[in-house]
Order: sequence, then C-alpha cells, then structure tokens
Amino acid sequence: MSFLWNFLVRAAGNAVALWIVVALVDGVDVVAPATPLFGDGSHDRLLVYLFSGLVILLLNMTVRPVLQLIGLPLSILTLGLFALVINGVVFGLAAVVTETVGTGLTVSTLGAAFWGALIMAVVNWVIGPLVGMLQTGPRIR
Repeated sequence: MSFLWNFLVRAAGNAVALWIVVALVDGVDVVAPATPLFGDGSHDRLLVYLFSGLVILLLNMTVRPVLQLIGLPLSILTLGLFALVINGVVFGLAAVVTETVGTGLTVSTLGAAFWGALIMAVVNWVIGPLVGMLQTGPRIR
C-alpha cells in the first residue's frame, strides 16, 4: 500500500510541476478532451494534469534510464549536459503518449520540450522535500 501511495504522491508532484511549466513555457499546453471525462466536465483539466503527471512519472521510471544508458558516451563527452537533452526527449515522448490517448500534454517544438523539462526538473527539486514528507508522513518526536 505504501508503494502505491508514494507513486500517487510523486504523480501529483509532477502534475503541480507541469502546471507551472504550462504557465511559464510557450508551446507547452494541457488540453482537456471535447467530451467530459467525469460528470459535467468541470474537473477535467485537473484530471488531465494528473494523468499527464502519471505518464511523465512512468516514462521517467522506464524509458529515461534506458536513454541514459544509451547516451552515456555523449553524457561523458558533454560533462553531463546531454542529460538535459534526454529529459527534453522524455518530456516530448510524454506529449506523444498523452496525445495518442486523445487528451493531455501538447508540446509544439523540441525547444519547448527542453525548457519544459528543465523547468519541471527545477520545480520538482524545489517541491521534492514536500513530496518526500507526504510520502513518509510527518515525523513527530
């Protein structure tokens, strides 16, 4: 049960980071479907953010390590800067996956994916302690 809770908390943290990215980066947007997902559709945008955060989390857990292994020689040559390109590719791949489903993240250019992934990494780094506290629960001594 704690694994599922930790997974959902991290997905919600990604959704918050994605909300900030959509506000800051031109070319990155979240699109709700034309037909309501739930009820009258008033909360569809929130559900799309959560779904997109979940997709980004799953891709970061599965595809990103493989890309990092394949790109290891370039990462060594560029002193780790190639990892930023890998983050942008994974962010763009998340957009492709969510667009295939018919809802979610849209990224217009590779530059927007790069800046979106960079800002998302910074936001996740900033809110990481809060997410970590929610994963384990408050420690009262």
